Amino acid sequence: MRHRFAAELVGTFGIVFAPVALSASARFAGGDGSLASAAWVSGLAVSAMIAAFGPVSAAHFNPAVTIGFAVAGRFPWRRVPAYIAAQVLGACLAAGAVRVCFGVVGAGVHLPAPGVSPFQVIAIEAVLTFLLMLVVMAVATDKRTNPTVPPLVIGLLVVANVLIGGAITGGSMNPARSLAPALFADSLAPLAAWWQYAMGTILGAVVAARLYETVLRPVSAREHAQNAPADLLC
Repeated sequence: MRHRFAAELVGTFGIVFAPVALSASARFAGGDGSLASAAWVSGLAVSAMIAAFGPVSAAHFNPAVTIGFAVAGRFPWRRVPAYIAAQVLGACLAAGAVRVCFGVVGAGVHLPAPGVSPFQVIAIEAVLTFLLMLVVMAVATDKRTNPTVPPLVIGLLVVANVLIGGAITGGSMNPARSLAPALFADSLAPLAAWWQYAMGTILGAVVAARLYETVLRPVSAREHAQNAPADLLC
């Protein structure tokens, strides 16, 4: 189990460090803080970490994804606390590393845009995470999928989702990604808003996982899953 814990920690570190560090570097001359850059950095980091650590831990890197898999019966509940602990720790280490390396306070925090209500944040994050979880379920749990596909497809969807939601909510899709920078912010506002991101992302992941498992999964893939050992399901 310790190798899975380590893979989740390092993988989450990577996907959080990349966009938060980009945000910090944008404060310096020549830095690029555009939404497009944030989207591509986030997606490329996700692709790289999935390719590197997918064979070790199934590359959740996201408490919402872990909970979604568990609710769908595709991941044992007994491993959920350890996975989430690794993800949160990895995210916090990443945000802390950015603070130390760049000396920038408040880099990469997720805050709703002015005039955006908590309901809108929850709804947007739920839809974005719903799409993410559907794709993850489709390409990562079907053993017929070519192993080169999940990193590419999931990374590209992250790019698209950040481009869609980035200007409104930040395009989190990951409660650990939103929590860690909030802990290093110069105000309590990001931490006070975190519950909206947690609720939206977990809701979207759970609905998507159940929908895919009960309705969308191909019959042949479902039969394969039922005959596979629990440890190999994701």
